[in-house]
Amino acid sequence: MIVRTWKTLPRLVRFMLRNAGIGILAGWFLLGLILWSDVGGLYSLMATSRFAHVALFLLMGGFAVTFGAAGVASAVLLGYEFEEDNEPDGSSTAPVTELKPALLKVPAKR
Repeated sequence: MIVRTWKTLPRLVRFMLRNAGIGILAGWFLLGLILWSDVGGLYSLMATSRFAHVALFLLMGGFAVTFGAAGVASAVLLGYEFEEDNEPDGSSTAPVTELKPALLKVPAKR
């Protein structure tokens, strides 16, 4: 069911969700490394707090927003190109039309 729904999404949406997910996971991995190495005594501070779950939730949210957006932005700026695929979204079967300039008659004002 999920795979079928994923395949019906437009390719641009799948591109953004995939790269945002990669960025979020990278950010959470970095957060885990920061807490594991106890940078600035952050883990020690959270371990002795009554509201450690709130602090962890806020840290995870901040890292997810920051690194998710960075993941999408880096994929766009690296010039990711879509592979040709035969998926049912129909985005690769759009008709190609040649663009022609429109000629307009403009009365001369003198």
